[in-house]
Amino acid sequence: MRAFRAWLADPVAAGALSGALLALAELALLGQLGNGSLAVALYALFAGAGALVGLATIATYRIAARLGLGHLLTAVLIAAPSLAIGVPLGQSLFQGAFAATLPGASVAPYAVPVLAWIAIAAAVFLGGAILRAGPGSRVALALVLLFAAVALDGANRLMFRSGYPDLHIALTFGTLTLGAIALGLGLGQGRPTRAQRIATGAVVVVGAVSALAFGLDHAGDRRIVATRAEDARHLVRAARAVFDLDRDGYSALLGGGDCDEGDAARHAGARDVPGNGKDEDCDGTDAVVRAPVVDEAVVRSLEEWRQRPAIAAVLERTRAMNLVVISVDALRADQVPRDPAVRAAFPHLSALLDGAVWFEHGFAPAAGTDISLTSFVTGRWNPFQPIATTLPEALAAGGRLTHAILPSEVLRYVPETLLTRGMASFERMVTDGGRRDVGDRLTAGATTDRALAFLDRAGGNRFALWAHYFDVHEHRQLDVPKELLAAVDDGGRGDVGRAYRALLKNVDGEVGRLLAELERRGLAGRTIVVLFSDHGESLREDPRLPDNHGLVVYQALVHVPIAVRIPGVAARIDAAPVSLVDLAPTLAALLGTGGTPLAPVDGVDLIPELLDAPAALRRRDRALVMNEQDQWAVVVWPWKLLVRPKDDLTELYDLSADPTERRDQAAARPDDVKALRARYGEFPAVPMDRTQKGRRWREAQAQPPPRPSSP
Repeated sequence: MRAFRAWLADPVAAGALSGALLALAELALLGQLGNGSLAVALYALFAGAGALVGLATIATYRIAARLGLGHLLTAVLIAAPSLAIGVPLGQSLFQGAFAATLPGASVAPYAVPVLAWIAIAAAVFLGGAILRAGPGSRVALALVLLFAAVALDGANRLMFRSGYPDLHIALTFGTLTLGAIALGLGLGQGRPTRAQRIATGAVVVVGAVSALAFGLDHAGDRRIVATRAEDARHLVRAARAVFDLDRDGYSALLGGGDCDEGDAARHAGARDVPGNGKDEDCDGTDAVVRAPVVDEAVVRSLEEWRQRPAIAAVLERTRAMNLVVISVDALRADQVPRDPAVRAAFPHLSALLDGAVWFEHGFAPAAGTDISLTSFVTGRWNPFQPIATTLPEALAAGGRLTHAILPSEVLRYVPETLLTRGMASFERMVTDGGRRDVGDRLTAGATTDRALAFLDRAGGNRFALWAHYFDVHEHRQLDVPKELLAAVDDGGRGDVGRAYRALLKNVDGEVGRLLAELERRGLAGRTIVVLFSDHGESLREDPRLPDNHGLVVYQALVHVPIAVRIPGVAARIDAAPVSLVDLAPTLAALLGTGGTPLAPVDGVDLIPELLDAPAALRRRDRALVMNEQDQWAVVVWPWKLLVRPKDDLTELYDLSADPTERRDQAAARPDDVKALRARYGEFPAVPMDRTQKGRRWREAQAQPPPRPSSP
């Protein structure tokens, strides 16, 4: 016992033990204590991180002693290594639209690391003063620090789980530091021998190097860390960032997705240029050019079908129609299912779907509003590029009075210019009057009120109205009225699911009121109604999902309702896989653009699907893509390939048999994985920078092109 306590008097040993205990807690919470490969990797990684904390303490203390610094300056020097974490934390912490408005946000990159340094130095100085004043307080102080370490780790696991990654890294290292100090104070006694120090250093170095080089080699271990772990996920991210030698955002260590640390153009997230003899995306092969297949006979037959009198008459009639677009933020497709008992809670949305062509395999191009809504108005997979004509601009050119009702939170995060180009008018719906980006009011009723007021102003003019309902998005923030909660069940999702469905109930009623007014005013028979959602939502049912949405593209976040109701066109459920990117070219074709082309576009015109063209004329073997910060996916029905490039993780699911993505078939079907990866290479890259700098760049890209000068 005496030797053990002497060993713990070494800060490196105390840090290593603190890391090992934190790894043990992580493995226990994951239920992976028996997973040998994962356990070895995490013990070594955590112990190495803890030892690094101890080594920094020894180094700074010895420098202070050699310089003869007093207690205060010694504390300042000991706290200095915190800058290694504080600087990146300061640069990232205030990037959000809300955080950027807080006092001092502009100086945060400098203030955060300095203030953290001062606070840590003060804590070190205070702790030293307590120990100098009364050595008997050693154990009591150790217990306080141990409690603080446990509390800090608990907060790290429970708060903002899917956001603020640099803050999580800082909290993980804070936990390691507090734990190391607590162990050293509470159990350390005497002086470690030279042999103990050498043995500790050797074990830690060998373990850490082995973990970095060989740890997480198994895809199953990487999946556990990426989707379920907390402290381990943050440490792995930090370690990969440190050893990303070519600074391309990817690392070859800890199972990362970089196959060439000497070439920043080669990593698992790179686009593989077909036929250049170079494997840019590190999948082991060069991409093969897939020539587009154009069946001229089918093209001619499709054109002949469009010219049939019955089809031509429908298209002639739709060109004179109005348009109402109803988008419901964060509405999952599985929340408007076919089950009559479930759908009874949302009668108006159900009635709209029952009267429309409902695409049951509808996909959002991302799990975030920014990409999805801009793809809707542009028809482009990458909407963040110079756009000649947006859908509203084309509809306005076709003689329609255009108007949008959009939440202020959406306009902050999404390029406002791109969403509002072509709108004769638009209204901001304030959802967060008390505190920015924190919903504090139901707005579905006010959205409908403003939509009806626009109809009054439109008079007899043809119009295109877009109403975006936001209440469902705010289900974790709003104080949901009791009467709404009592009107729904939880859908098997607990309190979160009940709040979500209660707010959807409120939106359902307001959508019903808008549709009823169209009927009352005699507009329903000459108005196309479109229903869609920009993305789905996590309801805490799957550890792979973030707190709300974004980051990944599992079905719960990208499978969305898409439906088009055309007066006089038979309602039905269509099985064609479609994307929000298809709506712009489809609506432009249905309504006419006054000779202003909506081109180029990536989406396809869905008129053959809407008007039930013969199966031989429908598009087959079509690929759809979804992009997010941590994951991308490509769908060629029924297969969906999902890739986390930075974790080198690949998943493959048969959505027809496994719609909740539980049975990964990537290992069993390598040829399908290879083929789908190649299909992903056909799509343009989408810039995913959601920082302030990225949002400013997007806004600049969204500016309309210069108009030709007058002669």
